[in-house]
Amino acid sequence: MDELTGPHRPTNVLGLQLEKGSSSATPVWFDEFSSGLDRRTHFAVTGNLRDLFPFAAQDRMDFVRFDDVLWRISQEKGFDGLIQYDSDAGLRLHPQCDENLANAIAESGIPLGSRIDTPEEFVRIHKAVTTIPTLRLLFLVDYASHLYEARPFGLTEVLIEAHHSAQQALDRTDTNVGPTVWLIDRPGDLPAWFTSGNDTLREVFVELPNLEDRHVFAKTLLPLFCNHGDLDDDGISSFLEQFALQADSMTLVGMRKVAELAEAESIPTNDIADAIRMDRLGTRRNPWKSEIMRARVTRAEEILSKRVKGQKRAIEKSLDILVRSIVGLSGSQTSSRHSRPRGVLFLAGPTGVGKTELAKAITELLFGEDTACHRFDMSEFMEENSINRMIGAPPGYPGHEHGGQLVNAMHKKPFSVVLFDEVEKAHPRILDMFLQILDEGRLTDSRGSTAYFSEALIIFTSNIGMISKDHTQNLGMNILPGDTYAELEGKLIEAVRNHFRLELHRPELYNRLGQNIVAFEFISGSVAYEIFLAIIERVKGAVRAEHAVEVIIEEGALGEIRDLCLTDWFEGGRGIANRIETHFINPLSREIFRLQPERELTVLSAQEINGRTVLNCRER
Repeated sequence: MDELTGPHRPTNVLGLQLEKGSSSATPVWFDEFSSGLDRRTHFAVTGNLRDLFPFAAQDRMDFVRFDDVLWRISQEKGFDGLIQYDSDAGLRLHPQCDENLANAIAESGIPLGSRIDTPEEFVRIHKAVTTIPTLRLLFLVDYASHLYEARPFGLTEVLIEAHHSAQQALDRTDTNVGPTVWLIDRPGDLPAWFTSGNDTLREVFVELPNLEDRHVFAKTLLPLFCNHGDLDDDGISSFLEQFALQADSMTLVGMRKVAELAEAESIPTNDIADAIRMDRLGTRRNPWKSEIMRARVTRAEEILSKRVKGQKRAIEKSLDILVRSIVGLSGSQTSSRHSRPRGVLFLAGPTGVGKTELAKAITELLFGEDTACHRFDMSEFMEENSINRMIGAPPGYPGHEHGGQLVNAMHKKPFSVVLFDEVEKAHPRILDMFLQILDEGRLTDSRGSTAYFSEALIIFTSNIGMISKDHTQNLGMNILPGDTYAELEGKLIEAVRNHFRLELHRPELYNRLGQNIVAFEFISGSVAYEIFLAIIERVKGAVRAEHAVEVIIEEGALGEIRDLCLTDWFEGGRGIANRIETHFINPLSREIFRLQPERELTVLSAQEINGRTVLNCRER
């Protein structure tokens, strides 16, 4: 049974004495419902139904539940009572109604306190409730989307009768049919024949609380904070403003849970952001504030340079953004910095120069493991419907119950790096998702489950800007190996700006990237050789770990392998790695299999014969 609609819960949860002359705007749906009571016999209501709502009563502001709001509004409109029904609690009278009303209702054949087991019985009772001549009743049906799910067309039978009664009321002005309020999960849960073009029905959406509602409600929660008695007027005002701002997209019930958590953990008002983070992510531990992370970032340039060769300037700029993320100043110029991602990096430049490797290295630097990186290859999201993989298939489609890959990943590891590789290949619908993540710091999947990115570092990689629109010069290349870093950076930033503004017509997405575009340059010949040596050592380490065999490469053989693998270092580190696989790993594997060395394998020479590289080896 829902704690917000059960029959034995308190009706007035929290209240606030209003200052003389003060007022607060009521939610829009109050007026929609109130005006419709005189003209409609059906309301299909969806949205934020399980929350608290501000209701001004004389000199008080009460925060009451949905059914309490309905009863107060309908009572003001002259209704005698509110009858509620759901399949769990059964049929009941709202607790604030006149107790003597129950006898009159029972005499009309309405079995209060019972469940309605069949659609036929529901039809009978619904008609009885809405057509009592001497009483004007409002009928609230909760979880209407799930009425008689086990019986084919069970809900349809119920709605046909309800629709028929409403149409009769239109035709016979002397017939008084009481309104029915159907609470549903989603707008499309009731059939279109019932909702479309139905003059007897009003669809109502209950929105989340606005900033004013959250600010007023925060006053009722102040006593739950351990230091509330020490605050002066300015301190209270600052707390209320911060709580209301940082609780954006949160329900009032959610705000109450945050305050209860703060009370249990003795969290003061100035740490309200920590309380909200704990409630959303379910953990008090914050890796961003750990001394271990700070110590590792102190040596970050040294650590990252070992994995990413020849990108000193890109690493330096990335580290500036990382440090800003760790101290919590990313987006500090905006009002929503607490909800936005910890940081954003847009890595642009030639292929194979270390963009993806830097993202992985940053992940290991921050969180100690590569698995904290959620990597999404955007070349797999080029079709319009591919967004369903990110946020889940729509209701009724296969896989809906599994949710979205991105949302699920963030639930598992909220403190993480999210890598979107080759972002320019993503379908434009995916860009809307990026905008929401960067701007609001959250994403909701098709099941209604929300993931928060406030503790994540977002990294995009891209090859935008490499190719010029003029194919008659420089072989169509925009970025040249001979460009200075300043020239290369300027060209890449301009290309990224033009891509989002002129080609995609999405300047707002470019604006969210801000100054976080990091330019990568071509690797030089010396850097290519460093990468070559690093990969060779990695291969030797793998042989040592797998076979307990030490691979020794004589100087002449190393030069021959180098010449085979560095013929075109323009392709970057990935191209070098591919050629090492062809010219060293494959022939080395054949020699290990053939010779089965016990302790040591020495490579004496390497040569390419008929397109196949052969190693001359000696084993011990």
